Amino acid sequence: MKRGFLKNLVNKRSCEQEKNETLKDKIDDFELFELIGTGNFTQVFRAFDLVNKTHVAIKVANKSQLRALKKEGEILNEKKICTKINNSRSRNVIKLLNSFANEENVYLVYELCTDGELWQKILPIGIRPLKQAVYYLAQLLIAIEDVHNLNIIHRDIKAENCLLMKNGQLKLADFGSSIHLDDIVCNSKNCGSSCECRFTINRGRREFKYFVGTPQFMAPETIRNKPPTKAVDLWSFGCTVFQVICGYPPFNAPSEFLVFCRVFQNGLKFPPDFPKDAKLLVESLLKQEPSERATIEEVKKSKFFEDVNFEELMSEKEYLSFPPSLKDLCLIQVAKSYEKFKAEDLEKLNALDDSGTIVKRLRFEVERKEYEGPRDTWQSEFYDQIFNKNTSETTNNYISSSSSESNSE
Repeated sequence: MKRGFLKNLVNKRSCEQEKNETLKDKIDDFELFELIGTGNFTQVFRAFDLVNKTHVAIKVANKSQLRALKKEGEILNEKKICTKINNSRSRNVIKLLNSFANEENVYLVYELCTDGELWQKILPIGIRPLKQAVYYLAQLLIAIEDVHNLNIIHRDIKAENCLLMKNGQLKLADFGSSIHLDDIVCNSKNCGSSCECRFTINRGRREFKYFVGTPQFMAPETIRNKPPTKAVDLWSFGCTVFQVICGYPPFNAPSEFLVFCRVFQNGLKFPPDFPKDAKLLVESLLKQEPSERATIEEVKKSKFFEDVNFEELMSEKEYLSFPPSLKDLCLIQVAKSYEKFKAEDLEKLNALDDSGTIVKRLRFEVERKEYEGPRDTWQSEFYDQIFNKNTSETTNNYISSSSSESNSE
């Protein structure tokens, strides 16, 4: 036996025991309460930091599940990205307070956003009044700019990943899909769709490397598995502008495949009450070619944000709140259960609005849900796409009516 072997073994076990006790103490420093969010392989709990006497949010990822799904890299990437963002002190990006692990789990401790997620406020027909929507979207734009200034691409911008504080401050969260521009590397002189740089190996299978995000918010180049640029976040921001104002994303369908088809077809239909300035902004962002999309500076100068002072907004401590009007409240309540109303009942709503916008919007909702599914026609539409035929009658009618309305404006 080698001299000192037993002593080294005892010291090693002593260190491991001390390490495990330290890690145990770490999680014991927190009192966990209710579950407030879930991800593909994570859970988020509201918790109380017993040491610092503050309420926090703790993201918990099980190590066994991470290994089984080959997702260890994502949680480490999230920690690395958030640590880098912390150093920039961005006011509109979620702050990572601590991170640690034990034998079972990885823990990421974040500041607690006490007013939930932005998407909870947009149902069923978007945020009302429009001023409030503009205010939230301006803060999201600041967050994206802060992230881009660090050469980081978020790659999953949407209302579900925007958290709110009680004072109205918005925080961009969920950086598990994010990537640093320095990590996008290709040594090939002719990088194409089959280039090795665009794939990873998982369980012996080759998988798309850049096909990342939520289908309804993914840019065309992301769907094609092309290396990302900052423009992918601007496409997603355009989708989020639409979502915040309307209550649903611009590209919806009964299947992910059909969502992607509608992205490439630009099958986008605006509801009748969609603001003109917002429409121009969305159209400037939802361009198929990344180089043609509006830049952050151009978005800031758009008419949609003309009443926003971005310099003041970046330094505010108390954020403004805009209560909805009586007409907005009426439309929200009716939209929640419009199926219960008869046609003659809906017509009476015009008394609240000389323009008839309420009834137009409710009728639009009926038409939209027939188009988006679930419905019997989605299978025929799927086969139409596979065999390069025209889209189904429902789809054609919906898109053509959208085009005619746009032309009439």
